[in-house]
Amino acid sequence: MERALDVLLLFAERPPGGGEELPGFGVTQIAERLGLAKSTVHRILATLESRGFVRQDPVTGRYQLGLKALELAGAYLAQDDLGAVAYPEMVRLRDEVDETVSLYVRDGIERVRVQKAEGRQVVRRVANLGERLPLHRGASGKVLLAWLPPAQLDQVLQRIWQQTPFDVEALKQELAEVRERGWATSAEERAEGVASVAAPIRNRAGEVVAALAISGPVQRFDDAAIERYSKAVVAAAQTIGMRL
Repeated sequence: MERALDVLLLFAERPPGGGEELPGFGVTQIAERLGLAKSTVHRILATLESRGFVRQDPVTGRYQLGLKALELAGAYLAQDDLGAVAYPEMVRLRDEVDETVSLYVRDGIERVRVQKAEGRQVVRRVANLGERLPLHRGASGKVLLAWLPPAQLDQVLQRIWQQTPFDVEALKQELAEVRERGWATSAEERAEGVASVAAPIRNRAGEVVAALAISGPVQRFDDAAIERYSKAVVAAAQTIGMRL
């Protein structure tokens, strides 16, 4: 069971085809990444394929996620009040700014995209549901860090630093500015050519439970656009918070 889950999680680490010449994974590639025997990988894939969690491309022989994985994702979104409540407002915001809108929550020392309304321009930010990203880089990560209690913030930053050293004090200063301003921005901090503006979503108790972000090509995020996007994303985040 554990090895089967490891194989499924391998597909979640990177969308099939991302950065590869061909989409999906081959048996040898999976075996090498997970340190398993090819015969073991064959058995696991056969079981997953029989249940619809993966499918094999008849031409390339490589494996990709199957429709059953999509069913699980749909079931998760259906039970997730935050994603369901946020989505209509995210679509409205997407239509207003004509850029991709994403919803992130914190999971340990990472942020996870749990909902999206992708932009419709030809050149746009492509967002993948379930993608895990660093907390200390990017506007939404800063939002999720900025309102943590001081002791918890120190613990989280220490854990991140142990994996990826960075200037902790400089980030803390930036987080203080984010709290004072009420929103965060970033430009090419995590990915080349991508900029973002994000605001906190609060629950009824006033706790920050998620970050709402507008992202797109950095050349479309000049000072005037950032000013407009920041007002729009803050208003949308407040609307979502009131609907929770």
